[in-house]
Amino acid sequence: MKSKNYLSACRSVVLLVISFTVCSFVTGQTLRISTEQREPSPYEGEQNAFIITNSIEQWKPSETAIIVCDMWDKHWCDLSTARWVELSKAIDATLAAARAKGVRIVHAPSECMEFYKDYPQRKEAQKYKNALLQKLAKGDKLPSEEGAEWPIDASDEGCEGNGSPQIVWKRQSELIQIGENDIISDSGAEIGAYFKKEGVKNVIIVGVATNMCVIGRSFGLRAMKRMGFRPFLLRDLTDVMYNPKNPPLSLPADAPDKISAHFAGIDLMVEYIEKYVCPSIVSTDFTGNKQFRFADDKRKNIAILCAEGEYHANQKLPEFAHELTLKNYHCDFALGKPYMEGPGRHNIENLQILEDADMMLLFVRRRALEPEKLAKIKSYVESGRPVLGIRVSSVAFDANKVVPREGGGEVEAKEKASEYLAQWPELDRDIWGGNYHGHYEHLKEGTDITITPGMENHPLLKGVKPFNSLNWLYQCAPLRSEKAQVFLLGSNPGKPLEPVFWTNGNKIIYTSLGHWDDWKDDSFRNLMFNSVEWLLK
Repeated sequence: MKSKNYLSACRSVVLLVISFTVCSFVTGQTLRISTEQREPSPYEGEQNAFIITNSIEQWKPSETAIIVCDMWDKHWCDLSTARWVELSKAIDATLAAARAKGVRIVHAPSECMEFYKDYPQRKEAQKYKNALLQKLAKGDKLPSEEGAEWPIDASDEGCEGNGSPQIVWKRQSELIQIGENDIISDSGAEIGAYFKKEGVKNVIIVGVATNMCVIGRSFGLRAMKRMGFRPFLLRDLTDVMYNPKNPPLSLPADAPDKISAHFAGIDLMVEYIEKYVCPSIVSTDFTGNKQFRFADDKRKNIAILCAEGEYHANQKLPEFAHELTLKNYHCDFALGKPYMEGPGRHNIENLQILEDADMMLLFVRRRALEPEKLAKIKSYVESGRPVLGIRVSSVAFDANKVVPREGGGEVEAKEKASEYLAQWPELDRDIWGGNYHGHYEHLKEGTDITITPGMENHPLLKGVKPFNSLNWLYQCAPLRSEKAQVFLLGSNPGKPLEPVFWTNGNKIIYTSLGHWDDWKDDSFRNLMFNSVEWLLK
């Protein structure tokens, strides 16, 4: 007993020291920033495809700046003006948090410098000159954008409300405070020269409009990249000029969800920027609060947790999310590393998205998490909101268990997770109602998928026909929930039928399907879209 108490005390001291050290390190010297970006797919045969990735970085506040782009006091489009009042308040709170951490702030309300001519923050900015940067401070397309399709049509100037294009702004929104040590400029050359002089490397841009000024001003994302800085879009604190009557949504003028559909334009523009221009981040890294969302954005909010390295989920789920965006859903990602060994594997970033999610999609394999992070996931599930689990999510948070193999053998997990991290081995039994205990051998012929007799006309199976999957068949029978209803069965020659798609009540769906080639099959894709609609409606 004395030995156990001693070890317990030692662990407490170690955790206290680690906690103090990390806290001091982050608050005193660096910013912990979680970035999100899209990179060309590394998977064979996937041309013009992208994977979604994240990276955790430590930045010095003195090397970091935020540019507030064109947050004017008024816009010619009435709906934009109304949205930007709301956005201004969120931006101001984020700037206050960033400023307190030592981040530099630049206010860039274009065409308003006359209003600020006597402000010391404006006079300070005018001191900075650099002839080379003057040539680089331009917002035309980058070489990385060559051949890329522009995501939204704003050829009508993108106003879904009332107004005609004209300059009606005189200053920046009064709701955004200008700090004593901030600067004011709408010149990319001035701002760039200021950054070079002060040693700024990381440049974050907030404000409007992402498809116009944020990307294309002389101080915008493209220009900052040309000038040699590391630009980042603050993706939750931005808006677009987009009327959803135009492509790609092309909604009729009287569509009941027209107002919410405007915000799909933001998601599509963020996706484009992450692919071709620069990474994005969220305000949470400065404020500690959940990310901002407009009050009029009434779309159903899907939190996608993606952390596995076998089934190309980091490519297939973003592609699925893109199509969901076009169906007027909003998708946020919480990401883990797509590998089974190595540093950083036992982590998932951005879990604050679960706070106001309407649905969680889980495609995670054998992760252990910090207790507070796993608690967020458990809290979501316990709230009774819908959950869709795919393939390896039967062992999503079972990191140390031996891994069953075909033929009845077992192998040890590739690495043991720290005892200080939390796991949830009961997820399969208690949430999915499943009973995963291995899989059959890999067959070139794949697995034949058939519909459970009597379920052919169920809404979940609309557009779903028997098909063949390259998945090796999971052994999940018998299921361990009285509420479980099986809709699809899988078969291998000489083996018993196995459930491969079932519900566990009216808020839980699990499927052991999910091979990357499944997403090319219309029946599987329909199954996934049907699942989202069924769970949310």
